[in-house]
Amino acid sequence: MIGPVQIALPDGGSADLFLLRFSHDGSLLSKQTAAMAVERARTATDVYVFSHGWNNVFADAKREYTDFIQGYIAQREEFGITVPDDYRPVLIGIIWPSTWFVKQSEEGPAIAATAESEGMAEGSVEALLDEVGDSLPAENRAALIELLDGVELLDEDDARQAAGLVSGLWKDRDETSMAPPDLNQILMAWAALDGNVEPYEDDGIAGVIVEDAPDAEAERFVIAGGGFDPRTILRLASVWKIKSRAGLVGRHGVGPVLAQLLESSARLHLIGHSYGARVLLSAIARTKLRRSVHSLLLLQPAVNRWCFAKKVGETGKKGGYANVPERVERPIMLTFSEHDFPLHEVFHLFVRGDNLGEFNAAAIGDTDTYGALGGYGPSGIAFTAPNALAPGERHELTGEIVAVNGSVLIDGEKAIGGHGDVNKPITWWMLHTLTKR
Repeated sequence: MIGPVQIALPDGGSADLFLLRFSHDGSLLSKQTAAMAVERARTATDVYVFSHGWNNVFADAKREYTDFIQGYIAQREEFGITVPDDYRPVLIGIIWPSTWFVKQSEEGPAIAATAESEGMAEGSVEALLDEVGDSLPAENRAALIELLDGVELLDEDDARQAAGLVSGLWKDRDETSMAPPDLNQILMAWAALDGNVEPYEDDGIAGVIVEDAPDAEAERFVIAGGGFDPRTILRLASVWKIKSRAGLVGRHGVGPVLAQLLESSARLHLIGHSYGARVLLSAIARTKLRRSVHSLLLLQPAVNRWCFAKKVGETGKKGGYANVPERVERPIMLTFSEHDFPLHEVFHLFVRGDNLGEFNAAAIGDTDTYGALGGYGPSGIAFTAPNALAPGERHELTGEIVAVNGSVLIDGEKAIGGHGDVNKPITWWMLHTLTKR
């Protein structure tokens, strides 16, 4: 549709929500609706832009945005929060193609999925091949289909060939400027995700030994179990694909829209969840903006924890989003939680790049280097790490980054109990903290 959709408000009224759709290559599809939103922003006092995460279709995103807006507004009456008499908000929701092999049970990144929860037993390889294959050169796609069709387990030679065919999907270095993983590193991650990696001991265990530079003796592991599950490499490739797409949407689509919105005098508030945080970070980092974004709230961001670093390890290189804090007027507020299984337990296996200086880049489970910002909090930059607070309690906004620990209990409940547990009173309250005058 052209123009905004109407959403109900807690007081019985309604508000306009401009939903802007972007394509796989990042280009803006909702051009007329975007023009209306930009025009409305010219006379607005505040503009709110929401960016959803993994596996959200149009209806999901609209519902999530509506729920967040309703909860945020309802807290005004609950806690006596006032807005200026001339308060004129504009609400914008980003819709970007983040779906991957969607099932009814899907919640959050599919990187945490199991065969049972994803329905991956029958027909799964075909569906995954379609998703991954449409982004590969025709020759690679044909070779991958021939290699994986009807196969339950691959030996090391075939696994290495499959890894080589899909490795080109790792395209984007935004977060850490790391080089793509080599084939040995892909095989190690693949084996770990299959649950087939054990520390190497010279005790005669049969299996495939993967030797990985720079210190092969220290880094040897046994890949036990007799083979590689082909579904795992397809899931790896899918994660790389969506990760890259989030960056493209941010740089090529959302960034130019933000630039237009910042031509007005309205305060710009950005809220991103999961890979939606990456969309917003890429937009801010890669776009020439005439003035600063007012506030940025990142909810369980699915990006590398070194993304804001002025120097990533001993590489001498900056993190891909090192310039973002200086482009945001208020401290960046983000959440992280040990209860977020995808980001705390799995993310670092899917997005391991090449060596980052003094780090042991071959180590399986290296969360110091490859951990998610939403799983462990930031590295390489000064930050405060307060515990999540119940609504009504005061957040102190000091420094450039405020990383809120959602692992704690509030009234006996986990503050953030999982990857998708972010549309709730404590996060609405964080947005109030950032937007209050």
